[in-house]
Amino acid sequence: MIPTHILTDLAPDECVAVLSRGGEIHFRVHPTADAADALRAAAAAEGAEVLATHLRDHAAIRALVAAQERDVGGEG
Repeated sequence: MIPTHILTDLAPDECVAVLSRGGEIHFRVHPTADAADALRAAAAAEGAEVLATHLRDHAAIRALVAAQERDVGGEG
């Protein structure tokens, strides 16, 4: 589940990247100007995979997270 503060505290020039590391979902708030390739490289350096970047729509983020959690949890 995504922490509520991540969604409610997004500034107009920020968005969310959804990452996966070790079967866990993680989130990174990043400037909208960040290039997706740069986010992927930074995530890879931390041992994470980028599932999506540049997300702002709360419903879309929650749906993506719910789908990933079902897959990780084996319920999907």
